[in-house]
Amino acid sequence: MDTDNKKYLFLFAGSLMIACMAISTRAQTPVPSPSPSSATNVGNYNITSSFEMGVRGLDVNGDHEKFRSDLNYRAGVRMFDSSFLLEDNSSGLKPFDSLLFQSSGWGSDPSGSFRMNMDRTGIYKFDSNVRRVRYFNNLKNHVVAFSQPVATGSEHRANTLHHFGDFDLTVFPERAFRMRFGYSFNNTEGPGTNTIRFSGDEYQVGSFVKARSEDFRSGVEGTLLGFNLGLNYGHRIFRDGSKFFVESFNPGNNLASTTSFLNNATRQFRVKGTTDFAHFFVQRTVANRFDFTGRFIYSESNSEINESDLLIGRASATGNIIVADNILVPGIAKRTQSRGDLGLTYRATDDFQVSNTFTFDQFNVGGSNTLFELVQTTTGAGVPNTGSPTNTSSWRATSYRRLSNLLEADYQVNHRFGFNLGYRFTQREVTVGLFDLNLITGVPQRFGEEDLKNTTHTVIVGAKFKPMTDWSVFIDLERGESDNVFTRLANNDFFNFRVRSVANVRQFTLNLSFISKDNDNPGTSAAITSSGGFPATETISRSKARIFSSSVDWTPRTDLSLSGGYTYHHQNGTADIIVPVGTPIFPTTRFLLGVSEYYVRDSYFFFDISARPIKRVSLFASYRINDDRGQGNRVITRPQDIITSYPIRNHMPEVKLAIRLTKNVDWNLGYQYYSYKETPHFSPFATPAVIFPAQNYTAHMPYTSIRIYFGRNAADR
Repeated sequence: MDTDNKKYLFLFAGSLMIACMAISTRAQTPVPSPSPSSATNVGNYNITSSFEMGVRGLDVNGDHEKFRSDLNYRAGVRMFDSSFLLEDNSSGLKPFDSLLFQSSGWGSDPSGSFRMNMDRTGIYKFDSNVRRVRYFNNLKNHVVAFSQPVATGSEHRANTLHHFGDFDLTVFPERAFRMRFGYSFNNTEGPGTNTIRFSGDEYQVGSFVKARSEDFRSGVEGTLLGFNLGLNYGHRIFRDGSKFFVESFNPGNNLASTTSFLNNATRQFRVKGTTDFAHFFVQRTVANRFDFTGRFIYSESNSEINESDLLIGRASATGNIIVADNILVPGIAKRTQSRGDLGLTYRATDDFQVSNTFTFDQFNVGGSNTLFELVQTTTGAGVPNTGSPTNTSSWRATSYRRLSNLLEADYQVNHRFGFNLGYRFTQREVTVGLFDLNLITGVPQRFGEEDLKNTTHTVIVGAKFKPMTDWSVFIDLERGESDNVFTRLANNDFFNFRVRSVANVRQFTLNLSFISKDNDNPGTSAAITSSGGFPATETISRSKARIFSSSVDWTPRTDLSLSGGYTYHHQNGTADIIVPVGTPIFPTTRFLLGVSEYYVRDSYFFFDISARPIKRVSLFASYRINDDRGQGNRVITRPQDIITSYPIRNHMPEVKLAIRLTKNVDWNLGYQYYSYKETPHFSPFATPAVIFPAQNYTAHMPYTSIRIYFGRNAADR
């Protein structure tokens, strides 16, 4: 029996079992008349709960790796949304007033969550949330070896399991003085593949990701002399033990060359460190006219890094056998950051207010490491070569400071019209320094310091109209400049515009919106001094996006609701690039200034319907389609230009039927369908040039489940 038949047999068996359970439950449980109580009483406790368990079938046709990278669903048992609420109505001493458990997605789903909330009025409040995500990625793309005619998959793959969660306790939550305690964890682990450079070639290597972190938090909040105050402190511990390895002969990506290979390799990054942070905030409102809000955050991170490599193979340039390439790189890094925000709002009248927000952000990143490398080689005949070690040290430092001030005024002219005006000013200063030293000779290799400053100005305008009582129109625009933290390019010159309309007509709600975003990022390329050469050149990157969105909701009756919508995304991105050309492409003999273009022409449509055609049956159906035409018929006309897009079409219909068998039991039947289709993409960089096959797939996912209710009657559902 093939795999697909097994999947459907499993679904059929599960569906039959659930149906028998539901029929048996219905036969044993008569349907009483509705009672006024919606909860089951057990002593002093009220219980309200629902539990849903079922199975999913799965049939994937086409590219399974793309399906898993997109959705990663599996056939099997699945836990749907379930909850359990316990309320204690007794007086006197008791551990809690309410206790709530919620869970969803465990089993065959790619993600699952569990939540618990417990509280005792006036004493404490406890919240916890634990999540799990199965991450998978293996996509074909044009980044492959030049000599490989067809891409069989990505060289950067991952199949990891991510667990993370938060636990927070508030003591005396309703009182003027409160205490907060918290704990969080974040763990990622799993295999994959990656690439490393070795002796003039690139090699795919195995990898194993193992990263863990823990956070501990505590703080106090309260009111003093009319001020709301808070001080919180946190300590974070993080570790990373990811490693990369080659355990057998690896010829590398350049299959045309037989002079280099890799026999064995291990590379491991060991990182451990801590982060301490403190957060202070203050807030007060005076006479319902003046509001003062401020916060200050300070953090300090320290980390230790140790890289160790051992590589065995043959060099491409000399043909020497590399008996052992030993690399050790210990290092340390430190990052301190201070951020402060101060907001002032003055309400001159009920219709007019002025606010000012000042932000100060500064961080310093510094670190150093030493590199020791010893390469032991022999000739092709096995004669040992004399090797010399490499021993250097490097130091880097970055100091960043940014001041920002936003002044805004809001005026409500009347009940139909209001507007706001704003002006934002920023000033940024970045200082970078470096020092490299040869520890063997004692001679500095590179050193220096560079200081960069710039300012930006932005104007903000907004308005709200009410042409009719049930019709509102919102308009917002921003025009100015913005900067980036770690890039030393010129400021982004941007213009953003948005208009939105919301109208309510009887049972209809109509939403219309239009967004326009223009962004220009100028810069200067570095001069190229290699073969052919290319002078420093003024370059610019431009992005233009237009987004139109609409939706309508209609609820003619309590047992029927419909909604639908359409969104169109039109985007053009262009960037000046310097491209090597020649035959062969590498090594090149000349460079040309070209243009890289990216296109999006995406249409998205959805439709939902929820109905109760008869008393015991509820129906939900939806349909979604995503269609991106990409670059259309645009083609490259010059060898130095690049045109890219990602034309796809994705259909996602779903239908679900809920049948109420008894007061406490629902039987659910559902079906989901995914159809993904992309246009085969052309890669001019492969030799010879090829068209990579499309990663198309279709997926059928029928499911069935039974939901059991406790403490709820038919009228509550």
